[in-house]
Amino acid sequence: MIESISLTDFTAFKTLDLKCSEGINIFVGANSTGKSLMLKLMYALCSANKPVQAKLDEHPARILSDKLNAVFKPEGKIGRLCRNEAKKSVVQTDLIGDRAVRFSLSKDLDEVVIMDDQDYLRYDWIPVFITPKEMLASFPGFSSLYLHREITIDETYFDLCQALELPKLKDKPGKLVEHLLESIKKACQGEFLLIRQRFYYKPERGIMLEAELSAEGFRKFGILQRLLQNGRIKPGISGPLFWDEPEANLNPGLMKTVVSILLELARGGQQIFLATHDYVLLKWFDLLMQPDDRIIFHALYQNDEGYVEHESTDGYLKIHHNAIDDAYAEFVDREIAHSMGDLGK
Repeated sequence: MIESISLTDFTAFKTLDLKCSEGINIFVGANSTGKSLMLKLMYALCSANKPVQAKLDEHPARILSDKLNAVFKPEGKIGRLCRNEAKKSVVQTDLIGDRAVRFSLSKDLDEVVIMDDQDYLRYDWIPVFITPKEMLASFPGFSSLYLHREITIDETYFDLCQALELPKLKDKPGKLVEHLLESIKKACQGEFLLIRQRFYYKPERGIMLEAELSAEGFRKFGILQRLLQNGRIKPGISGPLFWDEPEANLNPGLMKTVVSILLELARGGQQIFLATHDYVLLKWFDLLMQPDDRIIFHALYQNDEGYVEHESTDGYLKIHHNAIDDAYAEFVDREIAHSMGDLGK
């Protein structure tokens, strides 16, 4: 679980000090403000030392450098992640259990430099990252392709495939997970099965289909289903869930179900980080959240100098810099003007 993260001269951020909710953290903002970047950075920091026992003898600088390179895919030195004018950037994160790490990146060095290490390698909460592009259809052979060929796809896709490949847990799921699996089955009108290294969609009625022949929106539910079945998402036990653009290729009619599932996961102890452009998704959070739900909306925006800044609030309507609301307000104004025609002129 991530408690906070601070950045200095990292990519588009001159400075950033972010306090994270134990529940749901939602990043909003225009394109190129760093929403996906923040999810990837935090995921890399949580996953670099996994599996923990295999990494204890390695130096934190090496494992952090390897993971950052794999997730961001910079050409050349890792220092390309520094802000353009800066020669060095600094990243610090505080994790649950009094674990923390602070390091710098330089345009002149191939590795990060550890500035402070509070038993970081022993942080053992395993995260999961759900990518914008679903991976059930691309699952067959993808892990082998990633391991043995030079491809530019970042490592979050490979990590997701590795998580999906884990077999189901032997133990019966708890009441919360069982309830969520039923909600998913109802939403996608069936379930997804992994058979001989390929995913299939088994509808409630009709014949079983290859995952590639099923609806892409249903496949996103299938990813959630699999991760709940094999314990990679286990509220209160697993590490943070990062989900980039959960709304992608999803029918707006199913958005309420996604939000309800995420809220129930958070109430069960799951920390969640989302990045979204979708008004419907955000409004369902606004409408369904309860007073004791721990949700923080992090709005990212560019200031007049071109640097990315942020504001964080516990209510969607409290966001001042909201590119999504601005776009919808313009749409509504145009619609009203179009409907009225020459009236009022």
